[in-house]
Amino acid sequence: MFNWARPIPVCSKSLSQFDRATVTLPGRTHAISGRVSHERASGGRIAFQASILFLVLLWATAIAPEPPARIAISPAELVRAVMIGRQSLIDLCLIEKVDPNGHDEQGQTPLLIATSKQDWKTAPDKKGFTPLMASAMHGNLEMFRILLAHSTNLHAEARCLDGRDLLGMALDGGNPEIIGTVAERLPLMPQWTTNTRRAFNAALLAGNKDQIRLLLSKHATPSTPEGKNVPLLAYAIARNDDSLFRTLLACGADPNTVLPARCDKDFLALISSKSLSGYIEGDRNVTVLMLAAGLGQENYLRALLDAGADRKRATARYNMLPLYIAAQTGHWRCTQILLGGGPSPDQLRIEISLASQRVALVRDGVPIFRTQCSTGRPGYSTRTGHFVITDKTRNHRSTIYHVEMPYFMRLSCLDFGMHAGIVPNYPASHGCIRLPSEAARKFFSEIPIGTLVTVK
Repeated sequence: MFNWARPIPVCSKSLSQFDRATVTLPGRTHAISGRVSHERASGGRIAFQASILFLVLLWATAIAPEPPARIAISPAELVRAVMIGRQSLIDLCLIEKVDPNGHDEQGQTPLLIATSKQDWKTAPDKKGFTPLMASAMHGNLEMFRILLAHSTNLHAEARCLDGRDLLGMALDGGNPEIIGTVAERLPLMPQWTTNTRRAFNAALLAGNKDQIRLLLSKHATPSTPEGKNVPLLAYAIARNDDSLFRTLLACGADPNTVLPARCDKDFLALISSKSLSGYIEGDRNVTVLMLAAGLGQENYLRALLDAGADRKRATARYNMLPLYIAAQTGHWRCTQILLGGGPSPDQLRIEISLASQRVALVRDGVPIFRTQCSTGRPGYSTRTGHFVITDKTRNHRSTIYHVEMPYFMRLSCLDFGMHAGIVPNYPASHGCIRLPSEAARKFFSEIPIGTLVTVK
């Protein structure tokens, strides 16, 4: 007997195939056909239900709220997190890449707060940025003093990995006391840095002579303008900047400062004298005293000498003294200063006329003695201008012409002068001023070194 209530397995035949099959069981064809129809109806219901579920899900997705937007965390939140010691909040802020150098409304940074709480786990910076630097950068004098008291090995010149140093951060912070404290702790430095030059320029601008003096003492080399080779003191002389010159000299600038072997083009452009420019470019170890002498800067010359400038110091190549440079550039007043003195032209001077071949000794504006002379013949003309008697030799012999020149009085360190010799009524010398023996003896004994001689 067949159990018609039990389902007939379909196995490998599909529903459509089973529906088309010819069933030969007598009297049961209708029952099988009805079962197939029933299964069709069930499959339709399942498909319908799945469609409804899909639509419900689609609708739920459409009306669901959007994901919450990321909330921005300000640097002030990190400051507060450090202040209350909430490590989880600190970690969250750092994960969200909050600026660790940011600050709150009071200017407090995470590093300063951590330091004040002696939270050394939070305070250090892998780049070498120290709490002391942070306090300097923000001009926090109170915190700086606290940290300084605990800094047994302060290296004021130490740098972060990014190149910043304590002095630069102090300058950024703008607190004069912090800047001064850092500058005091600088070691002796062979060269000026960008920040020591910044500090020096700021001190000059503020007229802070103590700071200027301190920074000058911290460097083995003189201060120069940014990007220049020539010392600032030389620029002050060349530009006739009296205020800068006096300030530098009063604060300890070396009065024997030497110009570099290669001077800046803009500095050389300030030198109007071609002969002086030639000395500066062609020689070595030219000093600021020589510069002032060659420019005829009498006040600077006196100030440098008063400050201890060495008037006997010579250049390396041509053995030029400041006196020689002053004399040969025609600055007779500077020549007198470097000689150590000389009468004022209003009191005593000598006047020589090439046209009349006459010499006059003038005292207090009145000629008190006149005599003949013989100057340079054609081809050996005597130089004209203002000269100073720079040295006297009783028995001089010319190294050029190998002749005796008694009572020789050299003019401005040059290769000519006044001396006793043959005096015809016309120019006959090789450039010197020949005088009768009695006149030469009188001038030699009565006229001091440093007296002005005018040849015209």
